[in-house]
Amino acid sequence: MSRIRFRIVPPIDRSSEGVFISGSSDVLGAWDSAKALRLTWQPPFHTGEIEVPTSSHFEYKITRGSWEREAVDAHGNVPGNLSHEVWLDATLQHTVADWKDRFSGRLTRDVMVSRLLAQDRELLIWLPSGYSRESEHRFPLIILHDGDAIFDPALSQPSGIDLAADEWASMLARRGMMPESIIVGVRHPEGFSPEDITLRDYELSPEHGGEGYSRFVAQELVAHMDQHYRTIATPSSRILGGVGLGALNAFHTALRHPGVFGGIACLSTSFEDVSQSLPATCAALRLLEETPTLDKKLRMHFDYGDQEIDECYEGYHGLLASLLRAKGFVDGREFQIQRIPGAGHTPISWRARLGNALSFAARS
Repeated sequence: MSRIRFRIVPPIDRSSEGVFISGSSDVLGAWDSAKALRLTWQPPFHTGEIEVPTSSHFEYKITRGSWEREAVDAHGNVPGNLSHEVWLDATLQHTVADWKDRFSGRLTRDVMVSRLLAQDRELLIWLPSGYSRESEHRFPLIILHDGDAIFDPALSQPSGIDLAADEWASMLARRGMMPESIIVGVRHPEGFSPEDITLRDYELSPEHGGEGYSRFVAQELVAHMDQHYRTIATPSSRILGGVGLGALNAFHTALRHPGVFGGIACLSTSFEDVSQSLPATCAALRLLEETPTLDKKLRMHFDYGDQEIDECYEGYHGLLASLLRAKGFVDGREFQIQRIPGAGHTPISWRARLGNALSFAARS
């Protein structure tokens, strides 16, 4: 016999609700949803375990206890059966994009031509449910880097855990904490640069291609969205955000292109950049220090954990706070910097923290 463990990342909304595995094996109810394996909520996962014969095969699906509440993909489609060939003990981990009875909004793709990047750039765009329902209504715009990791677990490799930006935006809107918004995830090129760093890192790093990429976001991408989608074309209705180097680029873009964005959401900001500079020599913080005036309407969220790489970020954020206060910004009003105990530089951690970042950046 082999021991098979299930580890399921649920949607953000009502994440503690019961999750079940229904499948072809008798221990999974033989496709009878009433006899499915109920998992145990151990945040941030629902977990459970079965024993099945070695060298067997079983298929399974994830539900909230019935086929009307089955897991769907990021486009709202019911996927085919999951399957597993049993040879050894194994852990099967999945992220549920949403549930069939709760899915709303629409995830679509767009391609725009960028003169500044000298290439086409693919965008993943999430349109809220009100976009098709209210044909004249306009919506705020949220732009996030690392588009593959924003909405769709199937694209969020290798972790298989997306940041659930669409789920957070929907839930925050229902709670009245921010308006329904259009969200854009910018996809980055794959491969490595001549400097032997990933093309994604090269593009986001202000030390390398980040300056040109910032211009693309502030000048071309915003104009493209305002022209082709029903956005509210004002800085106060735009947020830019990211994680790691994406957060650094969001901060850099806000400094270099004032008056374009009204809020930035920066999670685990890699202030050290690719050169691993120390706080005293950090180029982004020096740029902040040298910037004569900052828009007092800009709302800035920063956070970092105390695990993995994030535990090294205390000094950068301490200096950041000092520089912002020296320029007249007030903690909790124009900016917030949060150290999150137990959090790290990981997709599962960023997923849990994104809602707080967006809600603060969206404040008027």
